[in-house]
Amino acid sequence: MKKINHTTETLEKVLLIGLLSFFIFLTRGSHLLTSFSLPDASFVLFFAGGIFLKEYKWLCYFLIISLGIDFLSPPPGLENSYLFNLGYVGLLLSYFVSWFLGIRLNKSSIFSFNRFLWIGSIFLSCSYLISTLSFYYLSGWEVQEGITSFLGKNFQEFFIINIAYLLILFVLIKFFHGLFKRKLAHKYE
Repeated sequence: MKKINHTTETLEKVLLIGLLSFFIFLTRGSHLLTSFSLPDASFVLFFAGGIFLKEYKWLCYFLIISLGIDFLSPPPGLENSYLFNLGYVGLLLSYFVSWFLGIRLNKSSIFSFNRFLWIGSIFLSCSYLISTLSFYYLSGWEVQEGITSFLGKNFQEFFIINIAYLLILFVLIKFFHGLFKRKLAHKYE
């Protein structure tokens, strides 16, 4: 009979939720940390949440945190118009897509770089298109440029930052997987 240590699993889940929450607060653009702010990693953090937490109650938890950050400290110059428009719904939908595609990575495929990069590219493309197009069409803002130039304006910055975060996530997964494998190997010696 296999003995399961629920305390260790619970501790790992609490640690993961704490880390994801910390990085959401740390990287929400210029919302909270104006003197020290990393680029927004929310899409990759929601993707990681889907990979490891899977349950939709945790998606709701992270959506509430994101909404709270945006509501209590909107980006400079956007104030209340940032949250109270239909374009923001597209951003929330893109977080859901990120989580959902993270769930689609099973335990064996997160260690395959090609599969990880393939699903990661799909999730980044979908997230970018959903959030950007919904903002363009549903925010109610007057946008002077055409849709293609609007899409292209932030394309490079979005993808470079998020692919870098995605690669960091992959390296961390590989590192901790190797660490836990060694720990288990030493445990049975």
